[in-house]
Amino acid sequence: MRNKNEFEYSSYKGRSGRGAIVIIKPSNKCNFKNLIDILDEMAIAKIDTYTIVNEFSPEESKLLASR
Repeated sequence: MRNKNEFEYSSYKGRSGRGAIVIIKPSNKCNFKNLIDILDEMAIAKIDTYTIVNEFSPEESKLLASR
């Protein structure tokens, strides 16, 4: 399963139709208020499946460094 993305994995496990799966990746510049605002948006949008991840791929790190 390592090469499959989250949506393929969810469908593979027979869980399609559960709605969006959101991966939240706050950077080092993110403060507590930003994170709370994101979690509030998850509640407003009624997104039940989300996770907060602290790891970035090399491509994501490069993108963040360019900003």
